[in-house]
Amino acid sequence: MARGNGQAATLGAEAAPAAAGEVVLAVGLGRGFGGKSTGLAELVWRARNGGREVIVADGDPRSRTLAGIFPEAMQPPTEELPDVKAWLTGVLNRMVKERRSAVLDLGGGDRVLQEYGRDLRLVEFCARRGIEPLALYFLGPEDEDLRHVLSIWEAGYFRPKRTLLVLNEGVIREGRTVAGAFERTLADPGFERMVREGAAPVLMTRLACMDLVRRRGLGLYAAAAGDGEAPLDPVEQFMVEDWLADLEGKRAKAGAAAWLP
Repeated sequence: MARGNGQAATLGAEAAPAAAGEVVLAVGLGRGFGGKSTGLAELVWRARNGGREVIVADGDPRSRTLAGIFPEAMQPPTEELPDVKAWLTGVLNRMVKERRSAVLDLGGGDRVLQEYGRDLRLVEFCARRGIEPLALYFLGPEDEDLRHVLSIWEAGYFRPKRTLLVLNEGVIREGRTVAGAFERTLADPGFERMVREGAAPVLMTRLACMDLVRRRGLGLYAAAAGDGEAPLDPVEQFMVEDWLADLEGKRAKAGAAAWLP
């Protein structure tokens, strides 16, 4: 999982999308503070940077981060489970009717998937309606991060063939070195079993100027291009450009770039 060469060519519309005409349901899962909202926002910006419009759906009642970035995001009216389930049904119906991919934040995801799975076999529904489901698990290096992921995966309510395990260096606690931070995760039998069964692990490195990008309200691809009302300086602009190219290269190497919306 070494850092790539940072070539900017991967940042344009030529960044590998899903197969032409393919509708993707990208579901973000994982414990809080694992970088899930940032990772999902990058997928939305990546798609739009390539000229592909996607539905944004924020079902994380604790943060609403995705909706804060994309005001047009679909949101459930309340945190009550019946409302969340009805909202999720609305997202799926819109995908089918509009033939459009969606990026969906389910918060932790375990309770919603368990309850919704009793009403609808989601993976089978997607297969019958021509949708490719994609599970994106975002993990920090803490043991609890992996336990949460394994609890969802082992429950089996949403286990698509396409599963991406995003190991996020950006959430490593201060005072803890990056080197070896994920050794225990990578060596865990549950993690190894997920990989053997087709899940693709990808390391998302720390972006030093991420807080600056957020404060200025910039999308990552706009920041890399020097766009926006408060564009980054050349050094920070290069950092973002390099970070995006590195992430894209790792997803391509893992065979997962073509899974994305």
